[in-house]
Amino acid sequence: MITALASHFRDLDPKPIGGAPKNFVSTGKELYEKGVPAADVKPCSSCHGPDAKGDGESPRLAGQLHEYTVKTLLNWSKERGQDPANRDRSAIMKPILDSLTETDILAVAAYLSELE
Repeated sequence: MITALASHFRDLDPKPIGGAPKNFVSTGKELYEKGVPAADVKPCSSCHGPDAKGDGESPRLAGQLHEYTVKTLLNWSKERGQDPANRDRSAIMKPILDSLTETDILAVAAYLSELE
């Protein structure tokens, strides 16, 4: 079911609404494409694809609302890690998010909100 939902949303290809702080977009692009090597954080693109349109079970991130992405990432441990059925998938993101600053998350979310 998760794979089918990920495929469905990946294929919708919505136009971005925008509205994120523009001064964060270039930093967010770099984080998305390169990760944070010093903190051993791999690039988001390695799971979500170079265009952020999802890859297999990894969801589409391109065009997501900035506020939604920020809230989801900042609250990951409280909201996503509680479902025993999805604990493995949630466990992949937790160490990544533990290594990112709030500014990093704001930047990645700004970049993603601009992608088509």
